[in-house]
Amino acid sequence: MFDRASHMEPLFPRENRTLAELVMKVYADAAELAGMVHPITRKEIARLLRHINSYYSNRIEGEHTTPADIERAVKKEYSKDEKNKRPQLLSVAHIEVQKLIDERFDSGENIPVCSANFLCWIHEEFYKRVPESFLKVYYPDRDKYLIMVPGELRKENVVVGNHTPPKWESLPDFLKRFEEVYASDTVYGHKKLIAAAASHHRLTWIHPFLDGNGRVSRLFTYAFMRKAGIDSHGLWTLSRGFARRAEDFKNMLAVADSSRRGDYDGRGNLSEKALMEFSTFFFEIADDQISFMKKLLSLDGLHKRIGSYVNRRADDALPDEKVLRSEAKHVLTEVMMRGEIARGEVPRLIGLGERTATDLIKQLLEEELVTSESHRAPLQFHIPAKVVGYYFPDLYPTGTI
Repeated sequence: MFDRASHMEPLFPRENRTLAELVMKVYADAAELAGMVHPITRKEIARLLRHINSYYSNRIEGEHTTPADIERAVKKEYSKDEKNKRPQLLSVAHIEVQKLIDERFDSGENIPVCSANFLCWIHEEFYKRVPESFLKVYYPDRDKYLIMVPGELRKENVVVGNHTPPKWESLPDFLKRFEEVYASDTVYGHKKLIAAAASHHRLTWIHPFLDGNGRVSRLFTYAFMRKAGIDSHGLWTLSRGFARRAEDFKNMLAVADSSRRGDYDGRGNLSEKALMEFSTFFFEIADDQISFMKKLLSLDGLHKRIGSYVNRRADDALPDEKVLRSEAKHVLTEVMMRGEIARGEVPRLIGLGERTATDLIKQLLEEELVTSESHRAPLQFHIPAKVVGYYFPDLYPTGTI
């Protein structure tokens, strides 16, 4: 069993031109994506992406819910069916912790994302938001339940599939080495970005907690990428890509657990080639998801899809819907492009009188198609679950909304 920090070497794959070029492409595309929408609109899309992140993180763990159920859960409207309520609670915990991470970054805090304290903070914040029953973890190799303490490193030796993580007594040494390497000032440029992939695997390999390691690793990686400047202010998500290729993702993680495969596979205890393969896979997923979001956030395309949604509501409202005036598309697209508009601009935008404009604003607010901080404050872009499939097709799997 692993009991020395050197057992998780190598901590980086060997320098490789193909991987370096892919990483720099992801970096450039992420920067371009961040500038594609107004900052206020970007903030709303980032809110939606937190929901998306929680949905796909649940799927990776085998927990299934619907986008509408997630939206209801955020409003504390939980299912009465305990089986359906469980993934709702897990989604809300994920959303709230990711929001806490965002708030810490937005405040200007220099977060030591690779530290054991930060990892324990993520774990504690997540699991203190779920019922105590979720902390009871069954270990089939022992045929017994263990009780997990939120934020506490495991105090048991465990087996996870075919992987035996480090001895629990040595976890502080492994995490100290983890921070020393991945947070080092000598790691910069494209190597800092490669560290996002390498650290993701090595953290899952360490398996510091009794349970929840996958969720903590994904939230940690989100924070790491924010610090490295490749998160695009939350406008794309790795979890969607990992979930869409869940079998490949899990296989890649497992292969990267393997020992060195002879003299041509690095000089560490673990396989350098496997870490290279995982890191390449990681950034191929990132490249795919950024490209996907760049296409969705193209202003012309988003403008047309909002217009199509309003026209559908105007021409063929469903039985449980109110008819929505076709002029609403002018309001919604303007709010989307500019982030917010004054209420007094609505009559000009729709070409109709004050009374009609007031009625339309009231309906848009009631349906949460726009939001406003007060009855006189500007209107801001909002994306309720019911329009996600129209505004952002394929963001969720077909048939789940």
